[in-house]
Amino acid sequence: MNENILKLEPEIFWKNFRELTLIPRPSKHEEKITDFLENFGKKFADKSYKDSAGNVIWFKKATAGYENRQSVVLQAHCDMVPQKNEDKKHDFLTDSITTVIDGDFVKADGTTLGADDGAGVATIMSIFEDNTLQHPDIEALITVDEETGLTGANGLKANTLNGKFLLNLDSEEDNIFYIGCAGGVNVHISKKLEYEKVNDNYKCFSVKVSDFLGGHSGGDIHKNRPNAVKLLFRFFDGINYLKVKDFAGGNMHNAIPREAVATVFVPEAEIKNFENKAKEFQKILSSEYHKSDPDGKIFIQEIAENVEKLSLTDESFKTVKMIISTIISGVYAMSADMPGLVETSNNLSVTKTEDGFLKILCLMRSSSQTQCDYLKDVMKFQAEFLGAEIKFTDEYPGWQPNTDSSLLKEATSVYEKLFGEKPLVTAIHAGLECGIITAKHAGMEAISLGPTMYGVHTPNERLEIKSVKKFYTLICEILKNSPIK
Repeated sequence: MNENILKLEPEIFWKNFRELTLIPRPSKHEEKITDFLENFGKKFADKSYKDSAGNVIWFKKATAGYENRQSVVLQAHCDMVPQKNEDKKHDFLTDSITTVIDGDFVKADGTTLGADDGAGVATIMSIFEDNTLQHPDIEALITVDEETGLTGANGLKANTLNGKFLLNLDSEEDNIFYIGCAGGVNVHISKKLEYEKVNDNYKCFSVKVSDFLGGHSGGDIHKNRPNAVKLLFRFFDGINYLKVKDFAGGNMHNAIPREAVATVFVPEAEIKNFENKAKEFQKILSSEYHKSDPDGKIFIQEIAENVEKLSLTDESFKTVKMIISTIISGVYAMSADMPGLVETSNNLSVTKTEDGFLKILCLMRSSSQTQCDYLKDVMKFQAEFLGAEIKFTDEYPGWQPNTDSSLLKEATSVYEKLFGEKPLVTAIHAGLECGIITAKHAGMEAISLGPTMYGVHTPNERLEIKSVKKFYTLICEILKNSPIK
C-alpha cells in the first residue's frame, strides 16, 4: 500500500512518510505510532525512550568534527486530525491512510493526509537514519496530542532537553520562518434542555448544510469561510413553525466546521414554505460566498421512518438559538504590530445535543493575553446570562517573537545561500508548541518551519512534492552549519 510515493525525492523522506501513513494515529490514540517511533529510535539513535507524557525522545551524538557546535532539537508532533468526506468509509483507529499523487501534490483518498505533522516526523526519522549527514548533537522531541490540547508539550518536564536550538517542523509554507504564535484556550459551554411532544400533523425532516471548505481554525480563520453550525442556525431564524429535535456540527476543536445537520419537525401545511425557505437560503449562500467558499449547499429531506415525536420546547430552542447566534466565531481583532496577522479569534468548533444537554466546544486564540482575558469575560457573561454553564480548559501561552535570535540569523543565512532569497520572518495565529517547550528550557531559541501544504485539517489536505526536497535540504544544511559554542 502507498508504494506510489516511494520514487519521489528525497527517497528516504518518502519511505518514512509512507511508514507513518500505514499506522493509525488520530489525536488521543497515539499508542501504535509512539511504540513504532520508540523502536525506530532504538535502531537509529544513541538513546530512545518515552517520557511520562507519552512523548518520544531520541538523542544522537555529533558526527566527527561537530562536537563543539551548538546542539539542536528537532521537534514535531505525531498525532493527526481525523477528518474524512461524508461518503468515505474509513476508521481512523484501524485503517491506514491511502496516498494519491495528484500532479504536484501528495494527498489522501477522501481523508486528511496527516502531513500535519507527519512531514515533520518523517524529516526527523530520515535525519536520524542517514549516517552520511554532518551534524552536532541532535535530539528529537516527538510530542503527542498536539492537535486537541498540546498535551505532550504541556506534560514535558522542565530541562528534559539539552539542545540550545529548537527547530519546530510544524509549519506549512516553505519560504516562511515563524518566530511567534498565539496562545489559546478551549471553551466549554453546556445547557440543560427541555423537551415536549410534537403533534401528529408534523412531518420529520433532516436539514443539512455541507460541502464547505472548513479549514484550520488558526491558519484559515481570516479567509471568510463560513461556519456550518452558524449557517444552520441562521437558516432556522424566522421559521416560527419549526420544531427541532436534535442537531450536530463540527468534530474537532481546531477545525472550522464544514457541515452541520439537524432533525426537525414541520407542520404539513408549512412544508411548501419550508422547501422554499431552503431554496432562498441556497441563493444567499451562493451570493455571499461565491468567491471564498462557493460549493456550500443546504439539503432538506423528509425522513420516512418512524421518529419519536419529541422536540425542544419553544423556550429551550429560543435559548439555544441565542447562545449559538451570539457566540463570536471568526476574527475578533487584528494585530496592530504585524499587519495582516490575526491577533484574537474564536472558533465555534463542535456543537451538539447529547443526553439532554446542549454542548458546545470553542477554541479561542490570541497573541494578547489581555485581549484573550477580555473575550473570555464576554463569553462568560453571554453564557451565564442565558443560564448556561461555561468553563475554560487547556490554556496555553503564546510564543513571543525574538528577532535577535542567533538561530534565526543562522537559519536565514543558510536559506539565502541555498535559494538566493530571504525567507519571510513573521508570527502565526495558529498554535505552535514552541512557547511551551522553550519556557521549560532557559535560554533555548526556536523557529518554526516546514514544507508547503494546503487544506490541513480537511480531506483536501495536500503536500507539495517539490517543497519537501527544498525543506529537507534546508534542515540538513542548518544542522551542518550550527554555530560554534
